[in-house]
Amino acid sequence: MFDGYDSCSEDTSSSSSSDESEEEVAPLPSSLPIIKNNGQVYTYPDGKSGMATCEMCGMVGVRDAFYSKTKRFCSVSCSRSYSSNSKKASILARLQGKPPTKKSKVLQKQPLVAKLAAYAQYQATLQNQAKTKAAVPVEGFSWGNYINSNSFTAAPVTCFKHAPMGTCWGDIAEGVRVEVPNTDCSLPTKVFWIAGIVKLAGYNALLRYEGFENDSSLDFWCNICGSDIHPVGWCATSGKPLVPPRTIQHKYTNWKAFLVKRLTGAKTLPPDFSQKVSESMQYPFKTSMRVEVVDKTHLCRTRVAVVESVIGGRLRLVYEESEDKTDDFWCHMYSPLIHHIGWSRSIGHRFKRSDITKKQDGHFDAPPHLFMKVKEVDAAGEWFKEGMKLEAIDPLNLSAICVATIRKVLADGYLMIGIDGSEAADGSDWFCYHATSPSIFPVGFCEINMIELTPPRG
Repeated sequence: MFDGYDSCSEDTSSSSSSDESEEEVAPLPSSLPIIKNNGQVYTYPDGKSGMATCEMCGMVGVRDAFYSKTKRFCSVSCSRSYSSNSKKASILARLQGKPPTKKSKVLQKQPLVAKLAAYAQYQATLQNQAKTKAAVPVEGFSWGNYINSNSFTAAPVTCFKHAPMGTCWGDIAEGVRVEVPNTDCSLPTKVFWIAGIVKLAGYNALLRYEGFENDSSLDFWCNICGSDIHPVGWCATSGKPLVPPRTIQHKYTNWKAFLVKRLTGAKTLPPDFSQKVSESMQYPFKTSMRVEVVDKTHLCRTRVAVVESVIGGRLRLVYEESEDKTDDFWCHMYSPLIHHIGWSRSIGHRFKRSDITKKQDGHFDAPPHLFMKVKEVDAAGEWFKEGMKLEAIDPLNLSAICVATIRKVLADGYLMIGIDGSEAADGSDWFCYHATSPSIFPVGFCEINMIELTPPRG
């Protein structure tokens, strides 16, 4: 777990006593001397300030986490690359804003591996920004405050198999450690620190920085699926500095030893967690797909609609005849209200033919395998027949279980049902339920469960 942290800390092979010594780490200064060179910001190497700047690559970090006794390099590779006085002169000149000599111009070029790693990180950042839109909070409402102030418990992500990460949330629980941005820091660059999950509420987690023990003063809520949440070890492999929060900087003299002790036996996020999040937010339904969906003005029939957008597995469907795209509604991609093109004809359901005789450019039929499959039913022997009575939930008033009648038996176990006493003469308010639907019950169901049954009107 902490191999990544060790990669930017002291190397035991260079000095047997370096790990044993508890070198004093002074509190971070409120302002470090800054210089700018060609748009890049550096800090002067300062062996006494508690911070250090790598003399090879210019990375800024906590001095105690740097490599070797001299704390001049951020990693073993930088130390090995730094092999001659000419390199030293060139790099220090670059840090101090001086023009390099002709001999040292080549040193301004980063190693190929570093360039590739930086480019890969840049591409990953762009992809995350494109896929992860900034959350739009409701003004005045905070899930964290709502949960904490009322001691509520949120349903865990694993309960929602249809939602992102619902099937691969895994062992994410209280106590799991992550690397997150350190907001308790005055450095001009973005730095990170390790935090532990104190409480989970769906995707949100209450985090506490390592080193605060029972102090909850700087606890904060964040979304575990956010782009700034990483498994332990990510900073070292990505070249990001781990910097203790300023509030507790003075508590320990050897932060490496502290982290090793705290992280031994602890759990962190899987290395591919961000990839899983990204994959779980890729949905099979795409914009411009055509589907058959219930007509919201006449529940007895379906009509063609086009997927206008897909967000979180929810589809915004616009009826095909809607020229201004305002005749729309939302439903989940697993909703029983949507079906593939041709479904109505295959089971004998009413269907409103579109006024559009030709598909619009770019529109295409959603493949049948994308839709939820209903359970197969055996209609042999006793089965539903037209005119039979039952108790059914009114789809327009979900709190009401009503006296109802089967008006038509369709194929594949589908039934057209009408509410007694309120049906339209033309059957336009009949609705379709499958025989396996949990919204229909035998006569007497409400009685044995002491539920109010809505009788026919009058």
